[in-house]
Amino acid sequence: MNKRKDIFEKVKHMCKETPELKVNCSRLARQMNCDRRTISKYIELAKNGIKAEPKQFPKKTDGFEKLIAEKVKTGAPAIAIYDYLKKHHGFTGSYSTIKSYIHNLNAEKQTEATIRFETSPGIQAQVDWKESMRFRTKYDETIKFNIFLLILGFSRTRFLMVTESRDLKQVEFCLACAFHYIGGVPHEILFDNMRSIIDKSRTQYSEPVFNEEFKNFAEECGFVPKACVAYRPETKGKVEVTAKLMNRLKVYSGDIENFEDIKRIVSDLNQEINSSVCQATGQIPFDMLRLEQPLLIDTNLSALNGFFIDSVSRKVSSDSMISYEGRKYSVPPDYIGKRVDITDTGSGFDITFNNHFVKHWEKRERVMNFDENDYLEIARRSSLKMLDDDEIVSIAERNLEIYDKL
Repeated sequence: MNKRKDIFEKVKHMCKETPELKVNCSRLARQMNCDRRTISKYIELAKNGIKAEPKQFPKKTDGFEKLIAEKVKTGAPAIAIYDYLKKHHGFTGSYSTIKSYIHNLNAEKQTEATIRFETSPGIQAQVDWKESMRFRTKYDETIKFNIFLLILGFSRTRFLMVTESRDLKQVEFCLACAFHYIGGVPHEILFDNMRSIIDKSRTQYSEPVFNEEFKNFAEECGFVPKACVAYRPETKGKVEVTAKLMNRLKVYSGDIENFEDIKRIVSDLNQEINSSVCQATGQIPFDMLRLEQPLLIDTNLSALNGFFIDSVSRKVSSDSMISYEGRKYSVPPDYIGKRVDITDTGSGFDITFNNHFVKHWEKRERVMNFDENDYLEIARRSSLKMLDDDEIVSIAERNLEIYDKL
């Protein structure tokens, strides 16, 4: 029955004030512009103390609730969800219906209490990346980098590390450094669905598949790798909060000179965070770490030294360059499209391919760095190859002089 609140309240008031009075249903119906039977029904409801409930009409979204909720979790916009339902599931409603439903759904979620999952000491750590950050140097150059994040669930101790890549070797290297930093290995580590370590992501309906090499690494270290469900960042909320802290670094963009400055700034921030009171626990992470360390896995950390060889891999770009510490260096064009290994020697680095030495570079401040022999060979294989060798050499020397002034 449709609810006419004005009619119900008037009838209710009349019945309450003069319970013996007989209501003239026809006259009252004319006054209220409704059917006399409506008046009779409301009189009956009022006398029996029953509230008038609104009539429930079927909705266009009935039967689609679960499907809509699943698609909302993917981050898809309302228009995309509407098109999907209309094309593949026979939805007959309008776009505004879906838009309104999703708006109300999100409003309900915002009012729901978030359950805080706490872990016992030594049990769990969470890992993620702050990806593709870009800083400008004092010389108006751009340096691109990532930050590896690990946080212990109990003490909230964080480990931050600046990297250029996010490949498997880099993940293993960062984890080994983190274990040395916190003084042990947590029993389990929760990862986002990183492509570098997971062949098949975890979903609501399936378990993740970690690649074999990473599973061997985890077994050697002693921890159990776990993955959060895709599109559910709340399952790794502690590290997500840490990622937001990284926005504090943006103030330094424009003030740095090189990649080493970024490493130093992040290291200082790491020390500051772990030495300050954590809002979630009200305690200083380093103080809580003393309680947590005895319960971490007492792995022989020296056995992980093999992962501390400062060697990373890079794919040689189509212009025969590799990127290292925010700078680009040339290699012979024979290696274009191949992955080479870079071993840091302090002031410089060695480049090898399949354990065969390619060349050595001393670190430089310039963004673009060409070896003369590499550049000549690159030019000979470019659109300049139709020119005489003397002309190619002349053009190459002129271009290299320009690069030296940049």
